[in-house]
Amino acid sequence: MKHSKQKRLCSFILFMCLLFTALCSPGTAGAESLSDKTVYVAFGDSIAAGYGLDGYTHDQTDAPFGSYQALTGDFLHTKSNNYAVSGDDSSDCISLLNSGAADSDLEKADVITLSIGSNDLLLPFIQIVMEYFDIDPDQIDASSFEDGFTMPEIDTSKLVQYLKQAEELTASLADHRVLHDQAAAFPKKFQNILSILHEKAPAAEIYVTNIYNPFTSIPMIGELAETYISEINQAFSKDASDYTLVDVYTPFSHAELTNVNFDMKNPSGINLDPHPSIEGHRLIADLLIQALQKAHAPKAAVLKSVASDSRHRLSAKIKPAKNSDGYEILYASKKKGSYKTLDTASKKTYQTDSAKLKSGKTYYVKIRSFKTVKGVTYYGAESSIKKIVIKS
Repeated sequence: MKHSKQKRLCSFILFMCLLFTALCSPGTAGAESLSDKTVYVAFGDSIAAGYGLDGYTHDQTDAPFGSYQALTGDFLHTKSNNYAVSGDDSSDCISLLNSGAADSDLEKADVITLSIGSNDLLLPFIQIVMEYFDIDPDQIDASSFEDGFTMPEIDTSKLVQYLKQAEELTASLADHRVLHDQAAAFPKKFQNILSILHEKAPAAEIYVTNIYNPFTSIPMIGELAETYISEINQAFSKDASDYTLVDVYTPFSHAELTNVNFDMKNPSGINLDPHPSIEGHRLIADLLIQALQKAHAPKAAVLKSVASDSRHRLSAKIKPAKNSDGYEILYASKKKGSYKTLDTASKKTYQTDSAKLKSGKTYYVKIRSFKTVKGVTYYGAESSIKKIVIKS
């Protein structure tokens, strides 16, 4: 299922939301060398591909600007190798991995991100509903998603019929064997994907996002989706040893981070596109970057003491972190002020007569360890703060 089907899929979601809304409200018609850079490879569906963002194309090689792929790549000082395909489900991802198309990049991969599973539920859901209403997906107007949605005229003489059908379908979807089976089948496919990635990219760190519910604000659709999303998310573990889980489900359930806008008072502004908004992609990137920082940050260095005498404006005794490249000395004129970098060092004893420190003035000093991995600097936790008065 590629670009055209992706648009029909979004249009069909709109059709279903309008139908269920009618059920709820019956009266409403509603400069480095390549070897020195991180090799970042991204897999997934339309979420990972940046569907709907400016610059997105169905046959793109590079992830569009503003997508979480591009933002994560910027943090890593590299460009992602993009293998995300709109409309792909876990079976498609397995086929792609087995095809060998990504093998050369996987062999060198340092970081892999994976966003897959949404279509394992969404595509069979769409198929169930289309079969129920005997709908040809080619008859659904995908253009309605380009500039909002114009509410169609509803034959009020058939409203009772529509509502009866919606009630029957809702009851069916609330506990549907096919959807339960799809959710139950996903863990094995997910583990298969991980197995292939580990085989083809043995040195890579793998970061996996779970599934969010884009329709939490929409009556019935949100509740129906939540049942099966909760089931499929059981495949992911925050304690997994072979990948790092990046939880997008939780923040997306509490904030407006998708393109969904369903206000029956403003029908022309309705948008049921479930993909992340610019803010949503920014959040996913932030979560990935936090996970990367946690994986690579060195332990905290300890600032044991500071002193000032006539020979050295600042002397410090430090316990460096063993897994770091060194530490930064940070200073400010106020304890809760803006700290600047005084210097970097790696020894247990640090001394300086830097003119940045003015005689007679009081400063607050702290340190933080750092480690550089392929051009990306990761920082440990900051030390406690020490107060010092600079002597003449």
